[in-house]
Amino acid sequence: MAVDVGCAVMVLFGKHGGRRPNSTVMRPTTYPVGQLRELFEEQTVLSLGEISEQLGTSSRTTLFRKLGSLDYRASYSHRGMYYVLNEAARYDENGLWTWAGIRFSRVGSLSKTLCELVKKSEAGRFAKELHALVKVAVHNTLAVLYQRGKLQREQVGSEYLYLWPSRAVRQRQRREAQLQAEAGVASAGVQEVHRLRSEMRTLLSVLNEKQRRLYLGLESLRIGTGGDTHMAMMAGVDVKTVAKGRRELQSREVDMDRIRAVGAGRPALKKNER
Repeated sequence: MAVDVGCAVMVLFGKHGGRRPNSTVMRPTTYPVGQLRELFEEQTVLSLGEISEQLGTSSRTTLFRKLGSLDYRASYSHRGMYYVLNEAARYDENGLWTWAGIRFSRVGSLSKTLCELVKKSEAGRFAKELHALVKVAVHNTLAVLYQRGKLQREQVGSEYLYLWPSRAVRQRQRREAQLQAEAGVASAGVQEVHRLRSEMRTLLSVLNEKQRRLYLGLESLRIGTGGDTHMAMMAGVDVKTVAKGRRELQSREVDMDRIRAVGAGRPALKKNER
């Protein structure tokens, strides 16, 4: 006997081919976001596992959808495994915040953070400067940002100076970097003078009177005009002492057996006789 397929379908599923009116409809599980906010307020920073436990689901899609309803930031350290409400973070002037060694940024990821730090800098940033700020490795991320054109860089000595790609900003940063470098050279020159002066006085302290005079005279000859005055200021001695040492060297008449000239120094004391 032939079977009417249409009738069979109506018998199984009803007149309209759908579920029967008294069948149970499965609804998606809802997760309490309010409880998640309370947990953030209590603990400040949460790991993804703690959030999963609180919401009662391991679905990453669900987790990030619920997190998205809150204004949150993922850590740029620890592989982004920790989260904080943006309103709870206490960012510093660079937009950075650290909690128990976990590092967060106002702008989010490490890539965005490095770009922001370079963009807002007056003279660009060297890799070592960026590392000192974010306290995590930056070289690989900087290389990727440069390759993608997110940052520009110029070699300065053995290092790279990272600049913002906008032409106007890049030129301004380059000019400021040059000015700072010139100021640094001048400052280094002053520091070098102080260092040499300290080392010279250490050397003079172990020489006798004649050796000191001859050494200062030699340095004065090397300098040329104004050498006597310069060396006197460096060594903290009378300019006549330097001039005397210079003249002795120029005359080539240096008595190596005597420290003072004949008749110089204090007069000898007579031995008391009983």
